[in-house]
Amino acid sequence: MKKSFLLFVMLVAMMTLQAAAQEHQCTQHQTCQGAGDCCKQQILKGAEAEAWAQQNVDRLVGNYLQKAANKLDPDELRKELAEIGYDGTDVPSYRAAEKVLVDYAYKKMLADAVAAGKTSIIFLTGTGGSGKSYSTRTMDFSAEGLLYDSAFNSYKKLSSVIDQAKAAGMTHIKVIAIYNDLMTCFKNSIKRGKTSKRFLGVNYLIGAFRNNINKIPLLHMNYPDIELVTIDNTGNNGGRPVTIDEAEQWQYEVSPELINRMLVHFLHEIDEGELTGQQILSVAGTDILDIEGMDDTGAALAREVDRRVKALNQ
Repeated sequence: MKKSFLLFVMLVAMMTLQAAAQEHQCTQHQTCQGAGDCCKQQILKGAEAEAWAQQNVDRLVGNYLQKAANKLDPDELRKELAEIGYDGTDVPSYRAAEKVLVDYAYKKMLADAVAAGKTSIIFLTGTGGSGKSYSTRTMDFSAEGLLYDSAFNSYKKLSSVIDQAKAAGMTHIKVIAIYNDLMTCFKNSIKRGKTSKRFLGVNYLIGAFRNNINKIPLLHMNYPDIELVTIDNTGNNGGRPVTIDEAEQWQYEVSPELINRMLVHFLHEIDEGELTGQQILSVAGTDILDIEGMDDTGAALAREVDRRVKALNQ
């Protein structure tokens, strides 16, 4: 009887160990440091993330297309990189991987739309935080072959995807351009980031805003066959349609005084205490001391932000 009881105890112990092993079994993108250790997510960034995206592009884009309908939104597609650590807080480290997915998805969505006889495409363009979604809230895009919602912060980027759409067989191309002033874009991006975790670095946003210079005039001159809709959302005014002539006057210059106002606002946000440490790091980026066009006041403000960031890192 003692022997039977001992066998029973050993059997229960073996079943418990097997259950524990199954509970901690790692998925394809997790690793364990030792027996019984909890699984840890595989974190990839930069070139490693790009290589991983290339290896998994069919599956990841397929996952996105199941829920995307006719809309290509790089911000949403980037979420497919969560398997390798992307959580919205460190966008720059996943830009290359994002491009792999976006390029593949765009080519496939173009082909699928044209094959289905839907040869219309709309591009939404505007600096991050400009309010593209809000300014177009009353527009219905469901009947379009494809809606491509991205910043397209330069004429070069926008003209490239337009040419690709034409080559794929799109016959009706519309560009909806949204404008907002840089200070409002910055405030909007911080407000959005507090809930979505996705922030735009100060220097990145300033550079992206500047890159829009001459985009509307060049687009109007070189693509007379496309439909161009221009909407002014300055100060979050709700989105006011304007003429192309008016849109060609949109200001994308960034003065030293404007940079100072942005940095002062950033320091105010830090002092308010609503931003977490990681969020502050995301807004500061790694190059806040390198903003082009700062005066002495701006440089001093940037150094103060940098000091706060270094304190957080410690």
